[in-house]
Amino acid sequence: MIDPTLSQQWKDLESHSSLLKERTLKDLIFEDSTRAENLSFEIDDLFIDFSKQMITNETIDLLGALAYERGLSEKIDALFSGEIVNISENRPALHTALRFSTGPSEDVNSAIRDALSKASEFSSAIRTGKWVGATGKPITSVVNIGIGGSHLGPLMVSAALRPYAEENITCSFVSNIDPIAIDYQLNSLEPESTLFIINSKSFTTSETITNAEAALQWAQNALGSENDLLKKHFVAVTANPEAAERLGVLKQNIFPIWDWVGGRFSVCSSVSLAAMIAIGAENFQKLLEGCHSIDEHFRSTELSKNVPALMGMIGIWNRNFLGYGNHAVIPYSADLTHFPSYLQQLEMESNGKKIRQDGDRVSTQTSPVILGGAGTDAQHSFFQLLHQGTTIIPTDFITFCKPSLPAGNLSEEVVLKQHEILVANCFAQSKALAIGSDSEPESFLSDGNRPSTTILGNRLDPFALGQLVALYEHKVFTMGVLWQINSFDQWGVQLGKQLAEIITKGLTETRSHFDHDSSTTALLDRYQKSRET
Repeated sequence: MIDPTLSQQWKDLESHSSLLKERTLKDLIFEDSTRAENLSFEIDDLFIDFSKQMITNETIDLLGALAYERGLSEKIDALFSGEIVNISENRPALHTALRFSTGPSEDVNSAIRDALSKASEFSSAIRTGKWVGATGKPITSVVNIGIGGSHLGPLMVSAALRPYAEENITCSFVSNIDPIAIDYQLNSLEPESTLFIINSKSFTTSETITNAEAALQWAQNALGSENDLLKKHFVAVTANPEAAERLGVLKQNIFPIWDWVGGRFSVCSSVSLAAMIAIGAENFQKLLEGCHSIDEHFRSTELSKNVPALMGMIGIWNRNFLGYGNHAVIPYSADLTHFPSYLQQLEMESNGKKIRQDGDRVSTQTSPVILGGAGTDAQHSFFQLLHQGTTIIPTDFITFCKPSLPAGNLSEEVVLKQHEILVANCFAQSKALAIGSDSEPESFLSDGNRPSTTILGNRLDPFALGQLVALYEHKVFTMGVLWQINSFDQWGVQLGKQLAEIITKGLTETRSHFDHDSSTTALLDRYQKSRET
């Protein structure tokens, strides 16, 4: 495996970027009347416009040459055929098989079908009131206890598809180990009608198990400790069923996931059980269909027209050749408020790496910092920096032609009027970033030349959300291939966990046998003295 920066394709892109930096995005847009047509693509319900990126057709050709040299097409085939792509853990990454049970073997396909069927039947039982609590009351509150991919994915889906949710069931999410987080949630719940989903792939994550134990104690205090309590009020989603059973969860209440699906890629599995309960199995199936539409596009479309591959290649271009260290995602949809946070884990945990798959250090920058917020709120938060700051931040704008389904409190006229204002703001921001202004006083001047991509959907429905999920999953994969890193492990999160276990003991025990640095020791001393007063 050679250093990618030494390849001729990389050098050609460096030369090309030097020439392109002498031009402006405004020039590129106004000089070519066919630019928008040539740099825009459609996949079912999504329209993706790259014309406000600092690229030309030559840029796409050169990036495609780099992708071919890096073997991207072959790596895509390997991903879908179940080959070992998670090198460090010697595993495939079969998240795409979750959509339509199209894995590398019938055993995998059967396991996926069985798990989906079990989750679907369970969600239907909750939604129809057939599943009741220990005292016979139907479940009206579902609490997902997880963290990372076991939290961000189902939270994002539940919020994004709020208009499709069952009105009589509320879903809430607990991830933070701060006791106030779960105490606040429990304060508004009725034990007799609450179901807890303990969501942990390993079932050893300290935040999740600690919160689960707190929830169990709360439920036992209210309902007693009879067997029906765990049978009726606690289920688990895990790849470690033995650990779930040791906690007391009944075997029939355990929903499987597998080590060949990483947490941040697991949103299409039983990890999203809470979301499936909220929106129903039929709508969850439509989410899977949206993902599948992008999967098929990604595996069968030539790279020059392959949208997620182009998103990844343009991401490499912005990061390594134009030198942009950040990337913003701005959904103009209140229901997609949690989507940027979901992408933060997906992108930065996947590609925030400094070691290549061959064990050598990378010689270039990898994952940008992902930030974001919902428009129009974000406009009044950090858009000042986007327009006039000294740091240029490429941006993805996401919006929809039709509003989300309203709750019915506003008239159709009001909803449509406000939605038009929302979309106008989205289009205006992307135009302003690209074109800027040249007739204002210097302090008011926005110089433009700030790249963005606009993703325009028809309506935020389950199918469209599935498309967005898969679009970014495959973008991340593409960037990992071009950087020659493993996008499917996350060893960097382990050190802090290990140290936390040691330091937890040091909070209450003598520290003579702990070898801490002077700063950590001083913090421990201060903490203990504060506890004593």
